Amino acid sequence: MDSIRVVTLNLWNDREQPERRLEVVAEGLRALEPDVVALQEVREGPFVAQATTLARMLGLGSAFGVVDPSSPGGPVGNAVLSRYPIDSVQNHSLPSSPDDPRAALQARVRTPSTEVRVVSTHLSWEPQAAPRREEQVLALDEICQAPADAFVLLCGDFNTAPSAAVVRFLTGCDSLAGRGTFFRDAWARRHPSADGFTYSSTNPCAVRWIEQNRRIDYIFVRGPVLHHGERAVLDSRIVLDVPAADGTWPSDHFGVLAQIRLTPFPDSHRE
Repeated sequence: MDSIRVVTLNLWNDREQPERRLEVVAEGLRALEPDVVALQEVREGPFVAQATTLARMLGLGSAFGVVDPSSPGGPVGNAVLSRYPIDSVQNHSLPSSPDDPRAALQARVRTPSTEVRVVSTHLSWEPQAAPRREEQVLALDEICQAPADAFVLLCGDFNTAPSAAVVRFLTGCDSLAGRGTFFRDAWARRHPSADGFTYSSTNPCAVRWIEQNRRIDYIFVRGPVLHHGERAVLDSRIVLDVPAADGTWPSDHFGVLAQIRLTPFPDSHRE
């Protein structure tokens, strides 16, 4: 195995026919055959256990990290599903307010080729919350610190467009608080001129009073220096972006898929 397929999706917790939507999500994921799924807005409690249920439907292992244990509908948070063993899990709080907690779940997934660190997160949503998102992404960069030869997949709903400071920081285009970092934006590597909207006006579940037609869901990739440019990202697509035959949409967000190479290209194939 020389690559890994990962999907990220904001699951929209238990809104609007949650049981049926979970079936639609499961059907879509079966067709995509991901190795790892990063989920946000996951309801995981005694009455609704979306991560556990979806993992069972797909025959995957699962890990859940609570973000808000006191949510009225039951605990809600982030999750990682994997067809490979999950060796360890850490749940990290992010800078946030008591009325809007945020966190990141990191799972170490042991693939046949190497360990991959998968982080699932969901940043503050308000358009005016850019300063808080900047604090959150600085914390995420600390969480993602790893040896130079490690693979890190930072996945989730970042609630901001590619032009924002947090995305520019993550992709090495700008600094925050005097710091710099570098991840590859999987979608942009394969589709540098395409919109890639994941919160879209074509989706009737998307809230109409929130700005639509934005790319706000991402898979950021950090890997060994032997992996150069777009060739490290073999594929990236917007997925789970159509309704089922009965008109049920998977979520209010679309998902993102990326296929990431885990072994180096021969020297002759490098960019």
